Amino acid sequence: MSRALRLGAVLLLTSALAGCSVGATSTVADGATASAAARSGPAEAAEAGSDVGNGRPQVTHDGLMVRRRVVIAILPTPGADVVSLREQLDRAAAGRHTTLTDISPSVLDPADQERLRPDVTVVLPTGATLADADRLIRPAKSTRVAFPEVQDYEVTRVLVHDLRFTVRATNPPEMVAAIAREGILADALGDYATSARSGRLDITYTGPLLSDDLVEEVRRGIARGEGAQPSSVTVSPRSTTGVGVDMAKEPAPAPVVEVASAPHRHAALQAAQSVVGDSSRSSPWAVVAVAVTLVLILGLLLLRRIRNTPAGE
Repeated sequence: MSRALRLGAVLLLTSALAGCSVGATSTVADGATASAAARSGPAEAAEAGSDVGNGRPQVTHDGLMVRRRVVIAILPTPGADVVSLREQLDRAAAGRHTTLTDISPSVLDPADQERLRPDVTVVLPTGATLADADRLIRPAKSTRVAFPEVQDYEVTRVLVHDLRFTVRATNPPEMVAAIAREGILADALGDYATSARSGRLDITYTGPLLSDDLVEEVRRGIARGEGAQPSSVTVSPRSTTGVGVDMAKEPAPAPVVEVASAPHRHAALQAAQSVVGDSSRSSPWAVVAVAVTLVLILGLLLLRRIRNTPAGE
């Protein structure tokens, strides 16, 4: 019984442990796949009603209602006084006989937003060129102003909506106040301007592209201020001169490329180790199965030896 039994037990135990290891490895692989799917889900999701698969809203209000503008997106140095930096930019722009207007960083392509994550984004007037913006912001090419609080920046062309919403208004000032109280335009547009003329109210907007659904929501919000139907609110270009954009011909913006940082990789490794540890601790049935099998083998070997032992011994 001695040598054969020990050899059989060792072989059986080795096989069982190998099976447990395979199971743990499979669990880690499955967990890693699920984790990757969970990470990609939020990254690929976009706002309902505005996504067309490339991070750009669905836009049919185009032509002269969409314009190309030059923006400067700035990442200040840590601890920089952003208000002071913005004032310095205005002074530099005035020295070059131009102006800068704040605009939402969401006007940038997703890849630029992800790379830079700017705290200051300004747009130059219609007709300004990339060279104009570059001369204003880059110290190497400017003898007038340097910006020590600028850590990084991007000068680029972007697409903006340049819209005019018009509605008949019996009392334009009261209507402006009603719209402001409701807050729908502030939420949807951010910055906008109002002006009254001959019983009509004009609301003008220049900023990031608005989805078709959001444009309709804005029309409904304006109409409520006058107790009118949304169809009474017209949408037109803010200016009828210049060159517009056919959105159907616009290439998709560059996709965001996510690169895992060292802390992320470390967290992933810890998660995998946790799965392995949990798997090895949560397999008592495998141990029971091995023990039962060993007992059966020992019993069979013992019974066989008893049968083979002469009666007189």
